[in-house]
Amino acid sequence: MQPRAEEWRRAAPRPSRRPLAPHRRRSRAERTLFVLGLLTLVLASAYSTLAMLGRVTPMLFPGKNILNVPVISQIGGVAPGVAAPGANDLQNRRINLLIMGLDRRSGEGDIAGRTDSLLIASIDPVTKTTNMLSFPRDLWIDIHTPDGKVYKDRINASFPTGVNSGKSAEAGADQVKRDLRENFGIEVTHWVVMDFRAVEQLIDAVGGIDIEIPYELSVGNWYYSDDDIRARYVSFPAGLRHLDGYNAVAFGRNRDPDDFSRVKRQQLVISAALAKVFSLGLLNNPAGLYDSYANLIQTDIPKSKMPGYGLLLRDTGGRSRTFSMGDPVNGLQTVQGWTTPDGRDVQLWDPENAQYWLSQVFTKSAYANSNVEIQNGYGGDDGAVRAAALGRYLAYSKGLPTVYYGPDQPVQPATSIVLYGDKEQLADDVARWMNLPDSRIRVLPKTDTSLPDVVIVVGTDFKIPGT
Repeated sequence: MQPRAEEWRRAAPRPSRRPLAPHRRRSRAERTLFVLGLLTLVLASAYSTLAMLGRVTPMLFPGKNILNVPVISQIGGVAPGVAAPGANDLQNRRINLLIMGLDRRSGEGDIAGRTDSLLIASIDPVTKTTNMLSFPRDLWIDIHTPDGKVYKDRINASFPTGVNSGKSAEAGADQVKRDLRENFGIEVTHWVVMDFRAVEQLIDAVGGIDIEIPYELSVGNWYYSDDDIRARYVSFPAGLRHLDGYNAVAFGRNRDPDDFSRVKRQQLVISAALAKVFSLGLLNNPAGLYDSYANLIQTDIPKSKMPGYGLLLRDTGGRSRTFSMGDPVNGLQTVQGWTTPDGRDVQLWDPENAQYWLSQVFTKSAYANSNVEIQNGYGGDDGAVRAAALGRYLAYSKGLPTVYYGPDQPVQPATSIVLYGDKEQLADDVARWMNLPDSRIRVLPKTDTSLPDVVIVVGTDFKIPGT
């Protein structure tokens, strides 16, 4: 057992008392030495503080280093020689926020409601953009329980599986995080869960939202109930509509003609809500915003991180792209309906198409807005097949956002890469993936903005990566 402070003081030997030396005026040399010592102490303290801030800043303010945090950024030259952060530094890693809307009424005792909506909002601190990926609720996945068991079920059963096992929303969120990681390789940074009554209150709190409803997502007379007791007819014609919380949630929950249409409606609601938040300037005080609505949501985001996340979201300016795991790729269906032996209607998913959507959402910062063109220098139909295989590999497996095919070239004995401009990391990575030496990369000036960033000419020596 550690002794108390007063016990330490009693046990410590007391120094012998000596008479104080008479006061004398310090010499100039002594005063100079004292000032230098004090300055050294101040600088040492400042260095320690900056070192601590350098470690803490990326965690509290994603996308920022110590030199561009408000207030600190106004101090000139505090850390000369500090290199600019790279795209993969801690402060520049993507933030993957898991957002779950529960099919449960506020105030109900059961916290294990199924997820009526499930999406990932992936925020890139480098490009200041947000990508949102929605998952159809009937997607058929592997459920990985904490005790190591694996079985098949709908993705919307993941949350209640965790809740029933761990008796908490945290356990439910952990279960969803585990299943997203095991099925799709998604690493979740933080999670937020709310029921649709909370969504109603949040939308009402900002004065409702404005949605431009396309004809294909319009809803005719629909007998809707938000509590399974009282019901009324609602309709949502095409065009610009102002919706309060009740009607916004009703619109987002409509499944006509299928669950994929509901996903699209939910994405419209989320985008409209974000637009309203930005228009009101609510993100200028993220901590206050959180305090006002904390009772409506559950999350594992520490309050200390709220200001940094709020500022990052504000910096995105509302720029976002929406994707759905249920959308087709180049006309090929990503999901397909299937009835299980016990009679459940579920959605099977194609792994290659799923990988394509994942690569679009979680694009590496260094590849953002990049374009890669593939040209057939192999010759004939065999070359076209190889070029197409390379395109799928770069888009699906490596996450390049834009890959397309250019004109055929005369037969080339060696595969080569041409870099137009300054995206050297992109060219280097492509060469590495294709097992090509750096000598195969030629750098040419980008004299025309219509030129791609990288051109790959498939030669007769080409081998499909991974084969």
